[in-house]
Amino acid sequence: MAFGSQFNENRNPPPEVKPVSEELDRAVVEAMQGLSIEDLMAEALARPEGAGGPALDPSRPLRGGRPTTVQAAEAAPTGRVRSRKGRVVSIRDRSVFVDLGGKSQGLAALDQFESQPGEPAVEPVEVGREYEFIYTGYDAREGLILLARKGAINHGGLEQLRVGDTVDAMVEAANKGGLEMRLKNTRGFMPAGQVDLRFCPDLSVFVGEKMRCRVIEIDLSANKLVLSRRELLEEEQAKLREKTWGELATGQIREGRVLSVQPYGAFVDLGGVDGLLHVSAMSHSRVSDPNKVVKVGDAVQVMVLGIDEEKQRVSLGLKQLMKDPWSTVAEDFPVGTKVTGVVNRILDFGAFVELAAGVDGLVHISEVSPRHISRVGEELQVGQKIEAKVLAIDLEKKRISLSIAQVQREKGAAEAVATGGSTAATTTPESPLSPAVGGAGNKPAKGTRKAPLKGGL
Repeated sequence: MAFGSQFNENRNPPPEVKPVSEELDRAVVEAMQGLSIEDLMAEALARPEGAGGPALDPSRPLRGGRPTTVQAAEAAPTGRVRSRKGRVVSIRDRSVFVDLGGKSQGLAALDQFESQPGEPAVEPVEVGREYEFIYTGYDAREGLILLARKGAINHGGLEQLRVGDTVDAMVEAANKGGLEMRLKNTRGFMPAGQVDLRFCPDLSVFVGEKMRCRVIEIDLSANKLVLSRRELLEEEQAKLREKTWGELATGQIREGRVLSVQPYGAFVDLGGVDGLLHVSAMSHSRVSDPNKVVKVGDAVQVMVLGIDEEKQRVSLGLKQLMKDPWSTVAEDFPVGTKVTGVVNRILDFGAFVELAAGVDGLVHISEVSPRHISRVGEELQVGQKIEAKVLAIDLEKKRISLSIAQVQREKGAAEAVATGGSTAATTTPESPLSPAVGGAGNKPAKGTRKAPLKGGL
């Protein structure tokens, strides 16, 4: 114990750590001139061997943290061209590992060495061969310098792309998750949710198509590129929406495209702005199924009926562009005339009869039959063809009153008159051979009562 205590007493005390003064900290910042640690390391790696001191060892972690691959790549300055020769030592998982000399080792994507059809041939990669590379970043976690083969910038190298870039890519294949894309010599992927503004049930229709899309994710270490077409479409939609809102006005007639059909109506795209075409505004006649009037994808002309900018709602009408059949009802169905129609609705108080497209008349329960009925269904069925008489017309309320009972009464009276006239005409006069009234063999006629019956008339 004594020896231990003596040893502890003889140990050199730890040096006193003095806090860095603000003045010294400011001087360091000014000396770096806005460069990050990664920038300084990049310049050291790009410096020719033997010039300005030994090259840095990228296997050593950087002070101040361990940035991710994407962060390191994006932090690298793009204003300087840093090229250096390196020898390919191995190829694994579409990645090319490069020996840059000393302890420095780099990584380049295999896409940098593949030729694209229709473009100048790219020098193929060979293990053991030297190529010239450009520094693009540093992966501190793996201790690898990220490289792009010099000259591959014209062949769509992944290292040349940045998040937010707009590029043209070809759709090579489709699967459940999305689209497999090719950007020159770089492969990418577009998730199903990034293909269009709305869900696409069949992505195979895009195969072979060239798409303008946006880079939304890059992972150089995994050689991963994620693209989005939806982001560009949303930006175009936003510009078009702003323009359309500035032009919309009540009473306008605009052309649109049917986006979806619901039981209560259809949504129509007017150009970045969706409007609702309600089922009641589709036709002058009653619409039970909107799909019978419009279908998804149809181009339709509609009238703007109402605008609510605060709630971003637009009401549309289709029947307003059609001729109103009620404009000629008074001439087509004058009061007192007989008309034919088809029963299309039966209610407790009566039945509605379609006389023409968009023109219905009402037969009240009291006018359904000459006899008393308790239910309309006792006499009428939906789809039944009937004949009725026009009793009244109210053009303002668009109502026509009909009577089936009056037609039947008139028919009955006409038949009675016809039957009575026919009987009188066919009665033969008394034949001279016929026995006389009260003659032999006949009972005398009963006398006629002259006095009134008791109890009154």
